[in-house]
Amino acid sequence: LGLFFFYIGSCFGQVSVVHFNSEWNTKNDFDISVLKDCEKSSVVICNSPNLQEKHDILSVPTIIIFDNNIEKHRFQANIMLQLDATKEEIQDKIQKVHLAKFE
Repeated sequence: LGLFFFYIGSCFGQVSVVHFNSEWNTKNDFDISVLKDCEKSSVVICNSPNLQEKHDILSVPTIIIFDNNIEKHRFQANIMLQLDATKEEIQDKIQKVHLAKFE
């Protein structure tokens, strides 16, 4: 039984969500803290231009869902520099990444 929970935990631990934004756009920050079953981190692209280039961030905010460091889904800002995606839509994509592991 312990091995089962270890396996499930390791599957869930491989999914991460990264929120990219800039210092000049903090009013449009997207709160990823409420997302479940994923590791969460935020990147201020002004302080990490290498990550901006590596992940081809063209607008902020941008949220990327990774599975084992492979991009699975991307949500980008609209022309008003705001995300149109809801927390529910992002959480749904996270769940789909987890479910795909069992297919």
